[in-house]
Amino acid sequence: MIHSYPPRTCLRRQADCDLVQMHPSDARREWLGDRIPGDLFALYCFDAPATPVADVLDELRSRAAVMGELQVRMVEVPAGLDYPYWAAHTQAEDRFVVHESGSYEQMLVALSGLVATRVDVTVSPWRLHVFPHVTGAPRGNGPALVVVLQMSHAFADGVRTSALARDLLAGTATPTTPPRALSPAGMLTRAVLRLPFSIPRVIADGRRSVDAARQLADPSVPPPTPGRPLVAVNTAPGPRRTVRTLVFDSAALRSVGTVTIGALTAIGAALSQFLGVDELSAEVPVAVEPGTARNSYRNVGVDLHCAIRDPHARAAAIAADLALQRIRARHPAMAIRVRTDDHVPAPLLRFGTDRLDLSVVPPTVTGNTVVSSVYRGPADLELGGGRVRFTSGFPGLSPMQALTHGVHGIGDTVTLSVTTSPDVLDAAGLARYVSLLHEAVASL
Repeated sequence: MIHSYPPRTCLRRQADCDLVQMHPSDARREWLGDRIPGDLFALYCFDAPATPVADVLDELRSRAAVMGELQVRMVEVPAGLDYPYWAAHTQAEDRFVVHESGSYEQMLVALSGLVATRVDVTVSPWRLHVFPHVTGAPRGNGPALVVVLQMSHAFADGVRTSALARDLLAGTATPTTPPRALSPAGMLTRAVLRLPFSIPRVIADGRRSVDAARQLADPSVPPPTPGRPLVAVNTAPGPRRTVRTLVFDSAALRSVGTVTIGALTAIGAALSQFLGVDELSAEVPVAVEPGTARNSYRNVGVDLHCAIRDPHARAAAIAADLALQRIRARHPAMAIRVRTDDHVPAPLLRFGTDRLDLSVVPPTVTGNTVVSSVYRGPADLELGGGRVRFTSGFPGLSPMQALTHGVHGIGDTVTLSVTTSPDVLDAAGLARYVSLLHEAVASL
């Protein structure tokens, strides 16, 4: 898969955790969140626990309490003169929400509603949703316990969310202390001291960015995949969401390459048949070297080569394109080019973000759909004695993306998820697309 979960370690050594300020790119995500809800939702389905669910929740609360990275909230700088901080969470409200029992289909309906929401990061960047005694869940005959970790995208990307979820569900996190908060006066003083150095750094970043653009234009660097014309699912999704899941053995996707390549091959075939269009591409997040931001990936466009009918030949073409785009995404010049906002004063970046016109319709898109792939490690997780069955995730929609896909694996099981909007794809249309996707995987 494109991503895999990192070693279970704290983001920073304890000596470095005294002050944690939001990176400009993460702050920008939070500022856009009201207009583009983008929280991450990591679902884990377990066999019903042998112990009472209340005991399982008590154990999870105890584990979360010693994970300093989870015991934080966002603290704004007075007057917005600098970027916010992640600081120790001192309030005592419960971040574990227990939902009514029901069928797996009913759970998906409830989850569809949750995916349209976002956490209040001034209280906490995460929340854990618990669905006890779910009947009819895939990969098992008896009832299941489903837990869904909701995480602010300003706080973590998919890889980091998966790592935190594993620490929480496995109880393997090393106890840490949350970062301290500056007083309002201290934050203002720090902001004033930083401001004179910002403008020269912005100018220097701009010069480096121009040089990086020259490097990326060199013939030795793979060019970006050309943008694709808009199709029916490249439209504003509206406020509502609908999610679906398809669970497979990973071998079903590996028959044409890696799990990610198999997923892209199947999604391309299903989407092409559904839309009646052969020229399609996918926007794929590619993991890059972690930096100071909490989101360490870049989106690339990958041609889905839908006109190639043989799935093995199509998969080979997709794999070749993805390999080239990964080279470009991880080129040192790309890292320089995307750091142009690193030293922009917070008020200026906030001003520009708030005035970003999301209603503008571009002539092309990087990808007609999004495919986010994360491997969440071995299937050795248990809750109250119940083994993990499968895991899933639901990439958010955006103003020009009304259909996204998740590819999430644990052990030898992979879940393909579909997230869309009932305002764009009604129940019948979604059912047809899910059926086509299932057929496409079977034909690999």
